[in-house]
Amino acid sequence: MKIEVTNLQPQAAAAIKRTALGMDKIVEVMKTDYPKIMGYIAEQGKQITGAPYCLYTNASEDYTTFDIELGIPVSEAVSASGDIFMSQTYDGKALVGTHKGAYKDLEKTYCALMDYAKENSIGIANDCYDYYLNNPSDTPENELLTQVVFPIK
Repeated sequence: MKIEVTNLQPQAAAAIKRTALGMDKIVEVMKTDYPKIMGYIAEQGKQITGAPYCLYTNASEDYTTFDIELGIPVSEAVSASGDIFMSQTYDGKALVGTHKGAYKDLEKTYCALMDYAKENSIGIANDCYDYYLNNPSDTPENELLTQVVFPIK
């Protein structure tokens, strides 16, 4: 896996926030909220301009629950409606690695990034992003690509 420090540019995104979710609930929410956001973007006549993401924030001490923001980058702002709002992805230096394979194995990539940060004295934020680079409904599990992003403090 290639790990790099890069400068990320912010992207406008239509998003939904959810709080205090365990991993099992996060998967359920993704199955309903991503289609909801995509449908709303299409309804507003806007274009999707990037990969869907999940921003993990406010992890519990044992990392069993998180607040999340599910978002999809868009060409231009959509008006807020219900739980959909406009957000912006991270702007600045970040530690980035791309995971290939099943989502259940993402922890290996997280650990590799955290080890890299420690070995290279890079301060990373507690929040992180997963960008889903291909679609699990039409991609074999061993070919799934997930970009993991840790903002640098």
